[in-house]
Amino acid sequence: MIDFTYSHFLFGIITLVVTLIYLKKQNRSFWYLLFFSGFWTYLLYVVSVIVFPIVPLSSDQSFQLNLNLVPFYFGTCDMPKLCFRDILGNIILTIPFGFGVSFIWRLKPRDFLWLSFLVGVIFEIIQLVISFVFRSPFRTVDINDSILNTTGILFGYGIFRIFAWLYLYITQRFEVHNKYIFAYIYDIVRQS
Repeated sequence: MIDFTYSHFLFGIITLVVTLIYLKKQNRSFWYLLFFSGFWTYLLYVVSVIVFPIVPLSSDQSFQLNLNLVPFYFGTCDMPKLCFRDILGNIILTIPFGFGVSFIWRLKPRDFLWLSFLVGVIFEIIQLVISFVFRSPFRTVDINDSILNTTGILFGYGIFRIFAWLYLYITQRFEVHNKYIFAYIYDIVRQS
């Protein structure tokens, strides 16, 4: 079994440091780099959930891909609590993506629909590739996971939009002078 270990995490952090050096040379602000680091750390967590553990089969075992391409079909759910946890987990996993991506990448509201769909599909494609490469039937490639991930991203973006509206309302209503990290947040929510 291949599990997400400290060496994987360390590799992710080293890659982050190299990326931060590059972004700093591109004249990115300290606050951008801070939000980028937080988002990167979140993505490391996502990788640890959607990729690992990898359970390869031995050469004498036959491989059969677990695949569901029927939307909203969750199979025979013998343990409703487990099924509900998986459904909720797929949504919750991507809510931070929908909320946080606006702090590092300028997107128009209409772009979130295709982005959320694309991210959900990419997660399942990654699991499909891992299943084939490692002959690992541990994961199920499921269109429902993609739909639920898309839902989570859109829900997270909705939370961001509410946050942006409230932040602008409060700062303008009470004439708050934004400094430091609050100035960065103000610029992001004002442009969204």
